[in-house]
Amino acid sequence: MTKVAEAAPHAGAGFHYRPEIDGLRAIAVLPVLLFHAGSTVFRGGFVGVDVFFAISGYLIAGLLLAELERGTFSIATFYERRARRILPALFVVMAACIPFAWAWLWPTQLDEFGKSLVTVAAFVSNVEFYREGGYFANDVALKPLLHTWSLAVEEQFYIVFPVVLWALWSWDRHRGSDRRWMLLALSALALASLGLAQWYVVHAPNAGFYLAPGRAWELLAGAIAALMPAPTRTSRSRWRHLPGLAGLSLIGASAIAFSDESPFPGLMALVPVGGALLVLRGGTADTLGGQLLSLRWVRGIGLISYSVYLWHQPLFALARAQSSAPPGAAEMLALCVLAVVAGALSWRFVERPFRMAGQPLLRRRRSVFLAAMAGMTLLGGTGMALHIAQGFPQRATPGGTMGSIEDRLALNFGLDASCDTPFTLSPLCATARRPDTLLWGDSFAMHIAVSLRAGPHPLALRQHTLSDCAPLQDIALTGRGRDYDPADAAQCIAFNRHVLAWLRSHQDVRTVVLASPFSMYRDIALGPDGSTQATTPEAVARALLRLVAAIRATGAHVVVIAPPPNNGTNIGQCLAATLRDGIAGSPCDFPRSSARRYPETLLRLLNGQVPVIRLDNMLCPGGICRTRVGDTIVYRDDRHISIEGSRWLGHRFDLADRVRAAAR
Repeated sequence: MTKVAEAAPHAGAGFHYRPEIDGLRAIAVLPVLLFHAGSTVFRGGFVGVDVFFAISGYLIAGLLLAELERGTFSIATFYERRARRILPALFVVMAACIPFAWAWLWPTQLDEFGKSLVTVAAFVSNVEFYREGGYFANDVALKPLLHTWSLAVEEQFYIVFPVVLWALWSWDRHRGSDRRWMLLALSALALASLGLAQWYVVHAPNAGFYLAPGRAWELLAGAIAALMPAPTRTSRSRWRHLPGLAGLSLIGASAIAFSDESPFPGLMALVPVGGALLVLRGGTADTLGGQLLSLRWVRGIGLISYSVYLWHQPLFALARAQSSAPPGAAEMLALCVLAVVAGALSWRFVERPFRMAGQPLLRRRRSVFLAAMAGMTLLGGTGMALHIAQGFPQRATPGGTMGSIEDRLALNFGLDASCDTPFTLSPLCATARRPDTLLWGDSFAMHIAVSLRAGPHPLALRQHTLSDCAPLQDIALTGRGRDYDPADAAQCIAFNRHVLAWLRSHQDVRTVVLASPFSMYRDIALGPDGSTQATTPEAVARALLRLVAAIRATGAHVVVIAPPPNNGTNIGQCLAATLRDGIAGSPCDFPRSSARRYPETLLRLLNGQVPVIRLDNMLCPGGICRTRVGDTIVYRDDRHISIEGSRWLGHRFDLADRVRAAAR
């Protein structure tokens, strides 16, 4: 690594290598690594990216300012440095992912991987991942290039920042104000970005997480710290140790105390970013914090941190995609070690040769830019081919083509996909002109619709269902933090009101089947007046019993169907992998004793008041919960029954007749 690449601003215009900043890089990358590995301790390890942003803004601003003051500033030189720093290792990792993605990813996943190759090559992957869903959603663990969103944010920022800094520096020099206007302008931009980030947290959390406008303040904060005058203190000051140690404490506390439910990265991101700034400004080599960060092994991890960051997510994601069971703690620890080893090799044999002072590979700037364009074109073209071919569903496996296996994991909407809407009277969501049974609930009602039609005595059914909307009266259960969406909650309340009104106007309906896990929603309930309150099983039971009373007032009977048991893993992914790899038997089955079943507290509260049909009693004979029966895969994901599994359940247990019996 060149001294230019490692240099850090110190005391304004002067530069020298600060080993403690490499140590801070280690403090940034390790929590990210452990968070993605599933650590229960570092639940907020994603804040390491915020630390990286602050470091990057600090170093880049300092380098650019030094060049401006020396009269050597050049946009072309700046982008040459960025290309040498970012692209070689990135291209190697992207290329290495392709054969494994081809072998293990399902067509939909390979299609998305192809799009990510294109967008990573164009440094807009953050926009693509924002469009695909949340950073903390279950399926993101299978996206090999998810982590490149942060590189995209940085590069989008650095398209604009050098020009802005040059303009502000020129203005300051013209007015002789010694950086005052530069600092004021950058501070105003940072505050505007921070304000936008907080707005995003409330109104559009995924946009706030992924998109550059709400993240720019973190890089700007580092830049401002680099441009501020050096602090005045004596080397013997007893307080000199405090800023660095406080900064490390803030970073560590946020990595441990924050979680995927935290309203992040709005004002809460001030904690890790502020911690990073305290270390950058006050954790110098003459302080205890700086000395800890300068330890050889800490600094060594920091030196390879970029390559470690690049390798860790592909290793984790592809290992999860390959295996029929999620990697355990030992396997994830081994993958963490492998990520560090791969990062060290990548740093030594890929990063350094392109950045080494004196005799780097591709010594001419023109060669660097041509190679960058060639790599982006080749990798982006490969990704485009994967996308155009829709993930090549015709790839052969022992259990059939990849496409035919993935089709068996299709979303189970029940009678029709149109039945998952705020409210519909579509004829596709009814099996008779005058149905006598209403199926009401969320996706856990959808997945049993086929069961209620598949047995020897099918029900005349009307399906009214909406994803993430539990059948309750005048209350919507939701999550907290980024999961809390008042608009969705209000829509759910309106949906349930519409369904109840429909029921009151259809006296032919004699039985109402309610299905939802209820407990999948946590912490916040939205009332009809827009007020929020904490939820408990008792509060949920009361809301459910109010709805039951309203249903019974129409003359209809009520039956609740509990969701199937699950063990916290993606059972559908496991089942598909066994088919893909030709594995016989039922390796995805799990003990009933370890299953996450219907909330027992809620069952006790409903006991004797509402009949409940429990699917775990059907699926777990002899204490083992079955996930595959013969050639039938019962589950489609971690909690939902597949279409073929629902059909088997209806035939095997005559679920429709059980509903009739329970309603008597």
